[in-house]
Amino acid sequence: MKWSLNQIGALPVTTLATAFLKAHRRRLIGLALSLLAAVLIFGLIFGLIFGWMVKRQAEREFEAARARLEKQAFVPFEREARRALAGDGIKLIQSSRNTRSLARSGDSIFAATDGGLVEFDDDGKIKRRYTVLDGLPESDLTVLATFGSKLFIGSRSQGLVVFDGKRFERYRWTDRNAQAVTALLEDRGRLLAGTFAGGLLEFDGKSFKEIKVEAGQKRLAGINRLAADGSRLFVGTFAGGLWINEANRWSHFTIADGLPSNRIVGVVASGDQLLVASDFGVAAASINQLLGDAGAASQKRFQTIATLPELASATSFDSGVLLCKDNGEMFQLVADGRAANRIQLAPLAWNRPASLASCQLTAFAQNNPRGQTLWLTSNEGIWRIGWQGERLAGRLNFSAFGRAERQMEVLSSNVISALAFDDLGRLWAGSFRNGIDVFSTEGRRIAHLESETVREINALVWDEGSNRMLAATAQGLIRFDASFGSERLSRADGLLSDSILGVAAIQPGLKSGRASLALATSRGLSLGELKQWRGLTTVQGLPSNSVYTLLPQREFIYAGTLGGLAQIAQGRVVRVFKDSNSKLTHNWVTALCEAGPRLFVGTYGGGVFELTAAGEFTSFAAETGRQTINPNAMASDGEFLYVGTLDGAWALDLRSQEWRHLKPELPSTAVLAVTSDGERVYFGSTSGIARIEIGYLRSRAGKT
Repeated sequence: MKWSLNQIGALPVTTLATAFLKAHRRRLIGLALSLLAAVLIFGLIFGLIFGWMVKRQAEREFEAARARLEKQAFVPFEREARRALAGDGIKLIQSSRNTRSLARSGDSIFAATDGGLVEFDDDGKIKRRYTVLDGLPESDLTVLATFGSKLFIGSRSQGLVVFDGKRFERYRWTDRNAQAVTALLEDRGRLLAGTFAGGLLEFDGKSFKEIKVEAGQKRLAGINRLAADGSRLFVGTFAGGLWINEANRWSHFTIADGLPSNRIVGVVASGDQLLVASDFGVAAASINQLLGDAGAASQKRFQTIATLPELASATSFDSGVLLCKDNGEMFQLVADGRAANRIQLAPLAWNRPASLASCQLTAFAQNNPRGQTLWLTSNEGIWRIGWQGERLAGRLNFSAFGRAERQMEVLSSNVISALAFDDLGRLWAGSFRNGIDVFSTEGRRIAHLESETVREINALVWDEGSNRMLAATAQGLIRFDASFGSERLSRADGLLSDSILGVAAIQPGLKSGRASLALATSRGLSLGELKQWRGLTTVQGLPSNSVYTLLPQREFIYAGTLGGLAQIAQGRVVRVFKDSNSKLTHNWVTALCEAGPRLFVGTYGGGVFELTAAGEFTSFAAETGRQTINPNAMASDGEFLYVGTLDGAWALDLRSQEWRHLKPELPSTAVLAVTSDGERVYFGSTSGIARIEIGYLRSRAGKT
């Protein structure tokens, strides 16, 4: 049947559609399926592209964030090649007995001491001593480690030092003031340097990065121990407990987790067991439990296995663990056969000197196939266990290492707080902790004076009137005769305080109210002699009762106090100088010195001033800076004025008025005492004494 055009036009629309669908159903279904497939494929492709774009953007953001963190982690530094000094006019007087760390490098054993670096052979014979004259930036060394065939040396204030066997180089971190290196560890191709206030630093041989905790936001502070066990890193701190890093995740443990103390002195890891030594005892824990899930917090606890006050170190040796106290007492941790999982302390006897302090145990291999050697470092040198195969069965057979040469050491302590010459030309050197050493004119130590009262020496002054050396100490005034016999004056004799910070011998004829001695104390000024004393305090006009330094000049006595400078005549305060009524910018007066008719005043943080005859102050801060002048650290020989500071020493040529800065020549930048015999000047520091010829200073004219 055929349809005419008119008939078709007359049909309903639905009929036309139905007919069209019937005629083209297969084609339409195929087209629909094709469109659906195209949509699905396009959606899949779009989804893949979109997902790739999102992933790529996330990766870019992650890489950018990581790059920012790495950039922030990089530590800028300066690398300085150190040169040896031409030391014809310089001699150092210091001790290298106080040993802090040992390390093997090449065929030698090196010791870090507070008197420089000492190199030994395997038999203990000293091969060489290295000091600042050889290129060290300072003598006070703290820790050693070998890395990349070189010896790395931590210093007290001058950063990290590298020694290749011939020359020294220093690394100084320019973005932080703190430069004290307190721990070193070679770990999986990197050197870790723990500092006291500058964080934990990683060195790959070319650059430094700082390792921080808690997503890179927190700096590790007070690091004093570093240890590693495979991929685990243990960081012990001075007061902040223990940090453990595993797989870039940090965990922190303190006394709240069962540690006996937050001051960590040793970490020993063995399998799953972790022993942590603190200054109050030893605790143990399972590492897997410590580093388990956060939900197991109740199991993250240490168990104290030994309470041991003044514990100083712990080390593994001969398949066991040894502990050492600060005074050298030693113990071994042994299993208790009567009870499972119990550990006992077994004392280890050895011929220990009674004067030992600052003891540390360490173990490392010598050039010997028999394995490790146990070493003890201390304030009295080094000991090691012999090679006879002794077992740790209750007694240790320690032998002194390098002791024969060490008997030639001259100073009992490198921290020199006072210097003075007597009428025989003998040099008296006082220290904060170890009394007084007396040297002959040839430089040989002829006496060591130390007792319960002769210990903390604040000042030394020769009294021409009585031909005695006067020592101001924390236990009173000590007067020594020619044969080193002594008598002590204290509060029982009428002094204001036993803590004497300075002393002045007043020559006959000075109008001082009949006093022959003036004593600076923490409670005012004591004037008098023998048992006839009277006090001068703020009640009588002193600007402060804390008196630090004294100087008799003409008819006056000048007293430097915490609150200003007092001028005293006839036993009365006649004038006070301070920042409110003069050009003295800092009231804390720490040192006084006369050079002919000139009077110089040293202050804490304000530098050096000159008090003119007209009563006006002239500051030298423009030439030397606002230095901190230490008590006892100003002296003059008529040609130069010598000033000791925390940043080296300064010498003022009194004729040319030119200042010269002395720093590389000194064993330490902290100069605490100065004296001169007219031919040489002696600078007492925290690392010994530098003796410098006056001719050396003259040759440095025009040099700063």
